[in-house]
Amino acid sequence: MVRVVGVIGSRALPASFAPLVSSVVSLFLARGFRVASGGAVGADSFALSALLQQGASSRGVVFSAWQSASGFPSSVRPQVSRFLASGGQVVWGSGSPGASRGAVVSALLGRNTRLVASSSVVVAFLFGSSRGSLFTVRQAVSRGVPVVVFLCGGGASLPADLARHCFVFHLGKEVF
Repeated sequence: MVRVVGVIGSRALPASFAPLVSSVVSLFLARGFRVASGGAVGADSFALSALLQQGASSRGVVFSAWQSASGFPSSVRPQVSRFLASGGQVVWGSGSPGASRGAVVSALLGRNTRLVASSSVVVAFLFGSSRGSLFTVRQAVSRGVPVVVFLCGGGASLPADLARHCFVFHLGKEVF
């Protein structure tokens, strides 16, 4: 059975956290995991960069909300192209650029649900308000998937009902 770590998080995650995301990716790769992300900016793109930099694209999978690469944020498209050219896998979604807000939100939440369903563990990097990431953490908890959460600042918080089911690190300190 292939073990998969879902690496997710806030789109607003500052670039100063890219080394932490890369370290987490390295740790799981060294333990034989595949690495999954959602292909968004922030934590997802940091995970994608780590896979590319470590020559491990073939051990990664991007769960896309989109039907094609044109749906990815413009800053992420070049990474996705290099990832695919290096043997990475994309699981395409149902969203299309220019679709209604409701259709886009549905595609994004569907992507997150598919990512959690394929994951053995989820690692979340939260910064500021991140409803999509909290949705994904909630999905993982409801499925019994272990979750590690890094509260990286910007007022990020985890509701108590979720926190008691996760391993939570706040500014380098573990909180139970």
